[in-house]
Amino acid sequence: MSISTKRRRKIIVGDRAYVWYVAEDDDSAYDVLNIVSDDKYLILSCPLKTGTDYVISKGRVFQKKEIHSGWRRFLLPFSIPDAVTPKLVEQITVWATESTDAVPINAGEVSL
Repeated sequence: MSISTKRRRKIIVGDRAYVWYVAEDDDSAYDVLNIVSDDKYLILSCPLKTGTDYVISKGRVFQKKEIHSGWRRFLLPFSIPDAVTPKLVEQITVWATESTDAVPINAGEVSL
């Protein structure tokens, strides 16, 4: 079953299709960039304008590894600009799928 694309944008990175969108977070005051692969193996959430640039991996795969335990947070090795663009979505997606340098962080270590 594929993901809904209503009011969401599609992007192709490499040979894979993704859907991305920005939405308000129900649990905080932040907007969140969401990136989801068509097969839902990669699910990323990136809170915007938090002061610390990080991504939350909610899917089954992250940086070429199977993830077996819930949500995990990782510092981004680059800054998030003020505007979310397809280029930024591609940059995050490439980093999350092809790199192996992710630095995990705990929720308490993120300055929210």
